[in-house]
Amino acid sequence: MLVCGWHWCSYTGMARTLAWLTATLLFSGCASELVLDKDGALALIPHRLSDSGHIIVPTMLNGEGPFNFALDTGASISVVFEGPLRKALLEPAITGHVRVQGMTGSGTYPIVNLARLQVGSEVWDSARLALLPGNGPGGGQIDGILGVDFMSRYAVSYSQQDQVIRLYPRELVRERSYTGWYLIPLYDLHITDGDVTAFAFDMFIGGERIPTMLDLGSNANLMNRRAAKSFGIRPRRSRKDTGMSGAFGANIVATELFVWQLMVADVRWQRSSFLIADFPIFEVLGLNKRPAAVAGTSLLEGRDFVIDFAGRRLLVTSRRK
Repeated sequence: MLVCGWHWCSYTGMARTLAWLTATLLFSGCASELVLDKDGALALIPHRLSDSGHIIVPTMLNGEGPFNFALDTGASISVVFEGPLRKALLEPAITGHVRVQGMTGSGTYPIVNLARLQVGSEVWDSARLALLPGNGPGGGQIDGILGVDFMSRYAVSYSQQDQVIRLYPRELVRERSYTGWYLIPLYDLHITDGDVTAFAFDMFIGGERIPTMLDLGSNANLMNRRAAKSFGIRPRRSRKDTGMSGAFGANIVATELFVWQLMVADVRWQRSSFLIADFPIFEVLGLNKRPAAVAGTSLLEGRDFVIDFAGRRLLVTSRRK
């Protein structure tokens, strides 16, 4: 079973696959910021943000493109949408099927093999992707998803100031420490029906520990109702409730909640927005009976960060001035 991490809401999010398929940082006593060594990067890739806030990088498929692929740490398998493949006259062979679990439902979809997927100067030979129907989220702004099966081959650096993604050798980043970067430990969340894992960190609100999945495929932060209730909040539906529609036609009504202060490792975040609902993904992660959350791109908005997959850590800097 796979999980891929997308959902679309009126915050416009993305569907999520079963392979698996904002805040202000306050710092005290922070050392001067240093830029991660650039000389060791294997690839330097320009990026842009989609209208929905997802991180998009140009990607070549079998020499055709570029296609717009979004980075998604909540997807264990990479994804391509059918519409863009047809426009490029690409017809890869179907080699199997995978069950896809989304925020609002699930389905079974084909697996295709591409001879060559290229991001910058880095090439993934015999790439295995889930094939989802349609033209992709956001009216065709996104042609596919680069999941953990691709990204975890590297340490991935995101620079807002330079507007680039840098792919580093895993060992280069794992074996070093960096002055001026705040370190957030990551750990594995195991999918209940399979051997797939997601990456998570601990978030604390009012002293309550809340396991939080790191998900660049979500532009919004999510929280289940148990988490909201654990620190004394009873979210209810109102005229401000937000409807979330997923890739499977279902809809979830979520309440927006502002958390005035939360802690992640030694970093204090203020005024963070969360959508509150009992999303199916929490059951997939085995977290439906306890407080749980998902951290999307809005939590990291305006900040540089590095995902050190080998070292199981997230490095973040303060907001650029």
